[in-house]
Amino acid sequence: MKKALLITFLGLFVFLQTFAQDKKPFITLDNLQLNTRADFTVDYHPEHDTVAPSWDHGFAGKYLVVALDGTIGSKFSYHLRQRINAPNIGFANTFFQGTDWAYLNWNFTDNLFLSAGKQVVAIGGWEYDTNPIDIYYGTEFWNTVCCYEMGASLNFKDNAGKNHLLFQVSNSPFINQAMQSMYAFNLMWYGNFEHFKTTYSVNMIEYQPGKYINYIALGNKLQFRGVEMYLDVINRASFQQEHFFGQDITAIFGIGVDIGKKWIVFAKAGYDYNQAQLPNTEAFDQYVVPGKKVNFESLGFEFYPLSDRSLRLHLCGSHTNSDGISKLQANLGLTWKVDLLNAFIKKTRD
Repeated sequence: MKKALLITFLGLFVFLQTFAQDKKPFITLDNLQLNTRADFTVDYHPEHDTVAPSWDHGFAGKYLVVALDGTIGSKFSYHLRQRINAPNIGFANTFFQGTDWAYLNWNFTDNLFLSAGKQVVAIGGWEYDTNPIDIYYGTEFWNTVCCYEMGASLNFKDNAGKNHLLFQVSNSPFINQAMQSMYAFNLMWYGNFEHFKTTYSVNMIEYQPGKYINYIALGNKLQFRGVEMYLDVINRASFQQEHFFGQDITAIFGIGVDIGKKWIVFAKAGYDYNQAQLPNTEAFDQYVVPGKKVNFESLGFEFYPLSDRSLRLHLCGSHTNSDGISKLQANLGLTWKVDLLNAFIKKTRD
């Protein structure tokens, strides 16, 4: 007990000493944004076996999100993204469940920092890393993964900004109650080599106490002037299954092409497949369940009427085949991303 109190006291002393040496303003606000999206969606289900074709359509508010970032002294930064309209997927239907992230970074040096709080579970792939407000159609994995959990990560960035390595320990995204004693262990590499960028990870995630599903996620992106494309491959496996590779996978390909300053044409295709074990047996994978086979293809465009791209109109369509059942979908939507901080500063100056 005395040893624990001594360690706590020393930690608090170091924490306070860090602030005592700061010469910057104690708290700054560097970013404050309000992001909103609303869609009109039409689904068409063709005739299947004895089921007649059907149409479903309607308006929906997709996202209402506030994001803010800033610094506390010279060693700390804070980051928050809160969904106002609805909580995220999770076991606790609370306001905090609607918090995508709320974490603090502690910069030991220019290259090394510790991050702690509610964070993105560090899984590789560009679809996974994309802001949900910018996703029109996602894979089965993306649609079901719980990607925000409490945890901590140790991060290293090189001086050139080409490599960012992090090791994270977080609650398992498969928990369904607090204090469930299930964790995720994640090792991530972000690479930035001018035209080629990576987001790779290896993950060990408990789906039951002492039982792990393991990910190898490889996100690859190519960027050239006016063209961006990516390819994600995620292999999921338990040590209990017969073959570690190729039985439970997700693959995604996406491409976007700028046409002038106001238009982007894009296409995307995704594939989810799980034959790691027979249906009705214990599922190692809790997201793409045993026996699942889903693929989709989508095509669309974005139009930005304003030069700062704060306003976006999109129109796109997709075809999905899930276990032999097809669906067609069209989606028309409007997104606006308001920089509240700069708007307030400009108004104050005026």
